[in-house]
Amino acid sequence: MDVLALTEQLVAIDSQNPGPFESEVAAFVDEWARARGFDSRIIEVSPGRPNLVVSLDRGGPGHLALSGHLDTKPIGDARLDWHTPPLQLTVVDDMAYGLGATDMKGAVAAMMVALERLAVAPETGTGTVTLLLTADEEQGSDHGAKALVTAGLLPAVDAIVIGEPSGVQKPWEAVHLVSRGICCFEVEVSTRQGHSSLSAQLGRNAVLVAADLLRAFEDFHPSVASPGTVPCAPTVNPGITVAGGVGYGTWPGLCRVGMEIRLVPGMSQEALRREVAELVERAVGTQAQARIRYADGSQGWMPAVELASDAPVARAARAAAEHVLGRPVPFAAFPGGTDATHFLGKAGIPTVASLGPGWLSVAHGANECVGIDQLTQAVEIYERLVTSYLAEVALQASATPSANKE
Repeated sequence: MDVLALTEQLVAIDSQNPGPFESEVAAFVDEWARARGFDSRIIEVSPGRPNLVVSLDRGGPGHLALSGHLDTKPIGDARLDWHTPPLQLTVVDDMAYGLGATDMKGAVAAMMVALERLAVAPETGTGTVTLLLTADEEQGSDHGAKALVTAGLLPAVDAIVIGEPSGVQKPWEAVHLVSRGICCFEVEVSTRQGHSSLSAQLGRNAVLVAADLLRAFEDFHPSVASPGTVPCAPTVNPGITVAGGVGYGTWPGLCRVGMEIRLVPGMSQEALRREVAELVERAVGTQAQARIRYADGSQGWMPAVELASDAPVARAARAAAEHVLGRPVPFAAFPGGTDATHFLGKAGIPTVASLGPGWLSVAHGANECVGIDQLTQAVEIYERLVTSYLAEVALQASATPSANKE
């Protein structure tokens, strides 16, 4: 099946999160898989939030999973900024525009086409290939990868490659071995509400104190106790949300500001919370009362993870990308978070955090797009990656009995 046509079908299925979620798109992929004779299972740890496991077992040792998420971010406030219908893949000058084209329905389509090719090409070898398609990645994975790992429902795979866009400003910038984590929290600032004509007597209002706090977080540099081997640094994002004030004539007594910190390997939840508390106390001082509330679930603390560069799946991923693209592809850190936190960090499965078509810089906003050539390259990269990785597993397995006899 043509990868562009399949991407078009996936984009046309609304799977915004929050929103319609993943049921319809999971049913589409499940039907596609069964029609081609693949083993396909829908796994709902949470009702109405399906994950999908599609497998091709060709016999012999080795089991590699290609993973993607089925949900997208909402269209949100950017609806009027779209130049094309968000849920209708539109090709303009070799670029395909549509919600999820980069993040990450284009990659999912490429994985599906690669699996189909592997099924009809016996010369590609033995081993098992699985498409591991998850729910809820865009909101912390509590109903997707995290739930699958916690419930012990992941298939017994040897390694995983996630198809998040591996470009930031341009395609195929790197094979990402680090998946950054996230810590989200809200600070509630309270002062004395009163008549605004008496503001000089009331002291600074809650919104002004919250502004001081946001400015203090702009200069915050959280500690990293034991940095990983791939260079990366945490990012502090103050003022993600702001809410406060009553109306004209009233001196505000309450303001809430939301923050997020993008985590890197080597950061401690205990240490970060201590540093945040100390900063809030210094910034607010005696001007107001402040209360910190961390988000529930994975958004409150999702740690960063890093795959070793000498892991077989990391080496196979880079070799496949370099072969198809015809140029060196470095290892790097993914700027955002991925399901690698759960696959690698919790389940201990070697996981490449990102190797997929598209750019992160066009995701989560208006006019999301992916290059048509990138979709084709993704199919070829995944097909070669699976073949070479499983061939190496088979070779090692065949050599093991001889080694034992000696």
